[in-house]
Amino acid sequence: MFLGLLACCAFIAAVYVTGVHDASNSVAVPVRTRALGERSALYLAALFNVLGVVGAFLLLGEYSASWVNAPEGTTGLNGIVAALLVCAIWGVLTWFLRLPSSSTHALVGALAGVSWWTQTRSDSAAEGFGSLAFLPHIFGATLLPLFYLPPLIFLLSWLMVVPFYRLVVGHNPRLVNQRAREVLAVSASAISLLHGLQTGYLYLLLWALLSERIMDPALIQSLTWGGMLLGTLIIALSLGAGTLTGGRRIGYTFAYKMVRLDPFRGAVAQGTTAVVQVLGYFLLQVPFSSSHLATASALGAGVNQRFNALKSRIVLQILLVWLVTIPACFVLGVLAMVALQSIS
Repeated sequence: MFLGLLACCAFIAAVYVTGVHDASNSVAVPVRTRALGERSALYLAALFNVLGVVGAFLLLGEYSASWVNAPEGTTGLNGIVAALLVCAIWGVLTWFLRLPSSSTHALVGALAGVSWWTQTRSDSAAEGFGSLAFLPHIFGATLLPLFYLPPLIFLLSWLMVVPFYRLVVGHNPRLVNQRAREVLAVSASAISLLHGLQTGYLYLLLWALLSERIMDPALIQSLTWGGMLLGTLIIALSLGAGTLTGGRRIGYTFAYKMVRLDPFRGAVAQGTTAVVQVLGYFLLQVPFSSSHLATASALGAGVNQRFNALKSRIVLQILLVWLVTIPACFVLGVLAMVALQSIS
C-alpha cells in the first residue's frame, strides 16, 4: 500500500517537474523578444502541452514497448519509483541552478543505474530486472544525440540566419520584427505541442508499467483502455500545471544571459527548434531533447550577428550539465534503489 502510494506520488512529481523545468524551452525566447507576454506565453505552452499529451494517447497504438520492461513484484516497482524520483530530483536541482538539461536523459540515466544495481544482486537479477532490453536502444537514442545534436542544431540555426537575413534586408525593421514575433508565437505553440507528444508517450508507457504492478491483474484486463485514459488525464493535468508554474527561470539563462537575441534571430532559433522536433518525432522517431534543441538553436542564431554578447562561461556551465546528467542520475538511481529496497 505504501509503495503503491509512493509510486503514484513519484509519477505525478516527475511529470509536474518536467513541466516546470521545460516550460522555458518554448516561452523564453518569445518573452525575451516581446512576441508574447510571460503569462500569455505560459498559458499557451500549457494548453499545447496538454493537447500533445492527448495526441500521444490517441497515437499510442499499444501500451507497451520492447525496450521498456520491468519484472513483477517489489523489485520492478521499486525500480520504476527510483527512476521517477531521480528524474524529479534532478529536474528540481537544475531548475534551481537555472541550467537547461534533458528530463529524458535524467530518466534514462536513473533506469540504467537501477538496472546495473539489480544485475549485481543475485536475488533480484533472478526476478528479471537485469534483463532489461532498453539499454542498447535508448542509449543509442540519447547518448549519440547528446554529442552530435547540439553542434548540428547550432550550425543549422547559424546558417539559417543568412538566407533569411538576405530575404528581409532592406525591409522596414518594424515590419520585420512584427512578422518575426508572429513566427515566434506559432513556433512556441508547435514546440509545446511536440513536447507534450513526446512527454505523453514516454509517461504513458511508464504509467502502463506502474498500473500492472499496483493494480489487481483481473482489474487491469477489464480497465486497460480506461486505465490509460486515466493516466492521460493525470499526465496532462500534471504537465500543464507544471508548465504554468515554470516561468522562464531556466530560459533566462539561454535567452538573456548566454546570448543576445532580437526578434528576427529569435524567430530563426525557435523555427529551427520546431522543425527539428517534427523531424525527430515523426520521421526519425528519436526523442530529441527540447532543452538541447532550444539552447543550441538560440546560441547558433544569436552569435550570427556583427555584435554578439556571448558569455562563454554560461555556455560551458550548460555543456557540463548536459554531460553529467546521465552519469549523475545513474549514481542517484543506484542510491534510490538501495534506499527503497531497504524500506520495502
